[in-house]
Amino acid sequence: MRKLVVLDERWDSALTDLGVKIASVLKGEVACAVLKDSPAEKKCKERGIKTFYIKDPRKGLPLAPFFSLKRVLETFRPRVVLTVRGDEMLFSALLKKRFLFRLYRLHGEAKGVKDSLPNRLLHERFVDGVILSSLKLVNPVVRKLPKLFVRGAVDTRVFRFSEEGRKKVRRELKVGDELLFGVVGRLDPVKGHEVFLKALSLLKRKGLKFKAVIVGEEKNVKLGKLLELSRELSLSKEVTFIPERREDIADIMSAVDVGVVPSVGSEMIARVPLEFMACRRPVVVSNVGVLPEIVREDFGLVVSPTPPSLAEGLETIFKKDLNRMGSLAEEEVREKYSLDSLRSSVNSFIL
Repeated sequence: MRKLVVLDERWDSALTDLGVKIASVLKGEVACAVLKDSPAEKKCKERGIKTFYIKDPRKGLPLAPFFSLKRVLETFRPRVVLTVRGDEMLFSALLKKRFLFRLYRLHGEAKGVKDSLPNRLLHERFVDGVILSSLKLVNPVVRKLPKLFVRGAVDTRVFRFSEEGRKKVRRELKVGDELLFGVVGRLDPVKGHEVFLKALSLLKRKGLKFKAVIVGEEKNVKLGKLLELSRELSLSKEVTFIPERREDIADIMSAVDVGVVPSVGSEMIARVPLEFMACRRPVVVSNVGVLPEIVREDFGLVVSPTPPSLAEGLETIFKKDLNRMGSLAEEEVREKYSLDSLRSSVNSFIL
């Protein structure tokens, strides 16, 4: 059976990443409709997934994007179509009767599922099922539809603990026996880097010894701003910044003792915390998005995204058995969030 996943996002978002992972585990002949030169195209080609080009529905008039999708449907003739955004879901709904496919929608929007009369009618009349990344996305639009919850997925062949990688990175960072906290994510206000630095400052005032590494490229926050804040908080000796994309990110995650996700918003799809967990690291996460749904106290802590709350969580983790927590985190990922687990659940839902 032919199945088409429509990935019309222009950036390397968690939604794009999850959509590609779903495409990679679907049974049958699978293809993705993507924007040319987009991260989705690159990810699909890396996994050997067939691709078709569609026009960007956010540029110009909607006729060109609509007809570009129509041409893909005429060429590929899928029996199942999965979309990740509203524009292509609308186009697919308009073409569903002609091409006779089942239509599914992946919802993982930080702003939630839009609860409007047109969106309700669109889902009720045309959508055969929804994949939701969080319980928070359940509302009247999707409540009565068949649904599958996929909170995130991680490739455990890529993200796994490496003792050799751990030693290499800790030598690079000049970290000895100190506890090393790690944050991985683009430098953006929503990712909570300032909250993290202020929490570390509170720990230092209490006399606790630690190191921290922040890995992420500049997006909407300049590295210089965070460096200045680090100096103001007297953290220059404790905190190292790696402001570029690293190919050895699994080694960096293995090197830290605790993965920290201090986001102040978004995180409706879990990616980074699951990658830390797959690398056998316990996690401290903020209570935003889907994060409270995936982290349990036997392998992590959930805190409010404020400096005092995060500092309390980080101080608490000092007293925990981190090796045991890390092992339980890895077990949780392999059982619930690996690609094998995703393959089983998605193919039982999309028939």
